[in-house]
Amino acid sequence: MASPPNSEDGGAAGAPGTSAATLNVAAWSPGDDVIEVQRTPAPGPTRSTWRTFVETLRGLGTTFGRFHETPVTVQYPEEKTPVYPRFRGRHKLHRFEDTPQNGAQAGLEKCVGCSLCAAACPADCIRVVAAENTPEHRVSAGERYAEIYEINLSRCIFCGYCEVACPFDAITMGHDYELSDYDRTDLIFTKEMLLAEPLERTPLRNEGE
Repeated sequence: MASPPNSEDGGAAGAPGTSAATLNVAAWSPGDDVIEVQRTPAPGPTRSTWRTFVETLRGLGTTFGRFHETPVTVQYPEEKTPVYPRFRGRHKLHRFEDTPQNGAQAGLEKCVGCSLCAAACPADCIRVVAAENTPEHRVSAGERYAEIYEINLSRCIFCGYCEVACPFDAITMGHDYELSDYDRTDLIFTKEMLLAEPLERTPLRNEGE
């Protein structure tokens, strides 16, 4: 009766036509250009002591470092919080300025009712209804003008795609961020509201603040 193969030989010593193969596995060691970073002690009693005392003292150092600072209270809404120049706030429609360079276009609306802003809006919050300009009733410098221009600010995500898509810079996003209201219908801004100047200017942050 044949004896079973020895487990130390990998179980292949008794099989005909095969040869035993030895697999040498070496432990991985980093090269000379690899730096091992040890941020905390290895697990054990030392690490527990480290986390209990050293990390706690580090957190208290941050607390006591600001302990002498006096609190700063902003008297809102009398004092508005400054925003950065690239802040995207309330939308604004523009007219051509009354300058000699603009000539007969001075005072006319820049918007020609092309609806590119509405097409680019991912929230579908812009509604534009265009109408034809006539010699007796000329509103914009183009063939058409926006008879109805509405933005539902309750749906707007303030991404700025509308001002990027506009070929005439007719709509931009200002710095006014006080847009809350009690009724959702009051958050639908009409063309007259978008053409009007804001009642108060929002302060801007200086460079480096």
